[in-house]
Amino acid sequence: MDVPNLSRLPYRRPPLVRATDPQRMNWLWRLVCELAELRPTDVVEALHAAQIPVDLARARSWVVSDRDDNFFPLSIAELERNLRALLAVREVMRENEALLAATGATGAISVAAAEVSWPPPGMGAVPETA
Repeated sequence: MDVPNLSRLPYRRPPLVRATDPQRMNWLWRLVCELAELRPTDVVEALHAAQIPVDLARARSWVVSDRDDNFFPLSIAELERNLRALLAVREVMRENEALLAATGATGAISVAAAEVSWPPPGMGAVPETA
């Protein structure tokens, strides 16, 4: 049986299976959280490290079904900001772990203890949404 070389075939965009509303990106956020095994508490810690005020109820409201009473629509700007905050915290934690390894120290580093520069290098200001 001939197996095609997928690197040589032309790329095809998948069909659009839903209308995308930039003010309701919760479905995409849920997929990201599931893939990255993120909990709302992880997101709150990253946003707090970036000096972005948010409470756990709001972070939970982004991952529930739109039929849930606690649902709150997540905009594409919020989704990007959340991802950038999580990436910034991850980078700081990697740097801190490398520093600990270099000094021979051991121990866990919490997100709350990480100092995150906001916005991360190369990122312009992300518009805040209500």
